[in-house]
Amino acid sequence: MGLELMHSTSASNSVFRVVCGEMVLSEKQNLHNEAVFGFVRSGSLGISIDDQHAVLSENDLYFISPNRKYRFRDHKDAVVDVISLNFSNATAVSQDYIPQSIIRALVNGNCSSFAKVSPGESSYSFISSAFADVREAEIEKPEYFQLNVYSKMYGMFYELFSNKYIKILDVEMRSKKYRALLRVTHYIDEHYSEGVSLEEVAEATGISRYYVSHLFKELMDNTFVGYVNELRLNHAAMLLVTTDSPIIEIASKSGFNNLSNFNRAFKMYFGKTPSSYRKS
Repeated sequence: MGLELMHSTSASNSVFRVVCGEMVLSEKQNLHNEAVFGFVRSGSLGISIDDQHAVLSENDLYFISPNRKYRFRDHKDAVVDVISLNFSNATAVSQDYIPQSIIRALVNGNCSSFAKVSPGESSYSFISSAFADVREAEIEKPEYFQLNVYSKMYGMFYELFSNKYIKILDVEMRSKKYRALLRVTHYIDEHYSEGVSLEEVAEATGISRYYVSHLFKELMDNTFVGYVNELRLNHAAMLLVTTDSPIIEIASKSGFNNLSNFNRAFKMYFGKTPSSYRKS
């Protein structure tokens, strides 16, 4: 999915693609391959990304890593200028741009997903000035403008990483988290129709209730209850179209002990009642 911009520039003629423009703001979920530097020219808005929630005010700067899901909130009257960077050819980019280890961390999700830099913070003056210089160079495209863009972008990334606004994560720790999540989801997949609880999963896997909840939130952008309900509802939907079993029986087989709760959850998830879903 691409980044939606208004009044965007043409892409730089370089191994990486820099595009400047104005962000199209909506409350739909955003997901794009580009990394983004943003500047709130006027107004204010909220942003939710991974497990972070932030308010961006006028003159704030922010950075979003590529391939991360996020939403804007309460963006009335906000105007946001952005610089997007396409890292689709990471090897080529690193030859002229920034180290391969940093590119790999950005593209593969092994670094922080979001950073906010506000007026008065130590890096703000440099990054805001560099941001303005890059936009001007990309819009005007004077002779040798790419050299100016390269130097400013190097500096912006240096400020973000050296001052810990963006951190490369411990890959081994992330692997341990995924292995723990796999133990949890495997147990749930085997027992979700039995009314499995968070306490039961924690006891069966030897992982604390808090950490189980944390794993779902961090790695799956979901909750324990949300994950279990999705499994139950999808199982129920399969039974509705492949068997003639009564709906109350299907609800029970899918882990719901209350028919009214099942009907309500099913309609919220699929947009239809179980009986309408079966007929369609």
